[in-house]
Amino acid sequence: MSHDTEGPTRGRVARFLDDLQARGDLVVSVDEAAEQSTLSRIAAQRQLERLAPRTTRLPGRPSAFLIVPPEHRLRGAPPVAAWLDEYLRAQGQRYYVGLLSAAALHGSSNQAVQVTQVLLRRPRRPVAVGKIHLDFYVKSRLELTPLTEIPGLPAPLAVSSPEATALDLIAFSHRLGGIERVLEVIQGLKGAMTGTGMRSALRAGVAVTVMQRTGYVFEVLGFDSLADIVRQALPKRFPPALLQAHGQRAEGPAREPWAIVDNTQLRRSRK
Repeated sequence: MSHDTEGPTRGRVARFLDDLQARGDLVVSVDEAAEQSTLSRIAAQRQLERLAPRTTRLPGRPSAFLIVPPEHRLRGAPPVAAWLDEYLRAQGQRYYVGLLSAAALHGSSNQAVQVTQVLLRRPRRPVAVGKIHLDFYVKSRLELTPLTEIPGLPAPLAVSSPEATALDLIAFSHRLGGIERVLEVIQGLKGAMTGTGMRSALRAGVAVTVMQRTGYVFEVLGFDSLADIVRQALPKRFPPALLQAHGQRAEGPAREPWAIVDNTQLRRSRK
């Protein structure tokens, strides 16, 4: 056994983790553990590894570990809201929780998602920590997206506003089961969306085609006031667009005022 883990150095990292956990901090970098425990980096990492299942290694750089309290060890990780912000910020990554995960946080229960969907500026592979899974989606101009605070969470968490969530659901619908699925989720957001919030979300660099599709979906759902706000944000002229961006092309007139070709027969299916 190495000298660094014997005698007076034994347990230094464990005591440091006690202090972190008491403050509600669950992510610790190897460098931080080494500095605070006055150990070499290698010795600190070995102690962190030997503390499993109290700790589990997190993917990415800088090298870091997640503290897993006893009540969460069956799942291999505490709830993602307790540590995601700390984890991604430590990696220097701007982010927000969005799409179906944000919709669930805003009260839309018309879907079941087994992963946490996170938007980043650049591509990243999915992450699994215990039984928790993170899927990542790339969004340029991420910093413009309006965020909201969700009461009752154990730690800070960046979450897209209900209105920005609706726009993202439309933009990424081809990866979420199609426009018909996201329509049901957006319907569950009705009580959380406001006109002021929608105007703010539309100022966040939203593509015209996304506005066209969102306005049409709002009209189909009977969200008339929100649909009118989207219509006012559209430019004076814009080309027709398919409702389902990656679906089959369809013949027939584009529905005004959105210039949308309903290639999913969405309106007919709602009657």
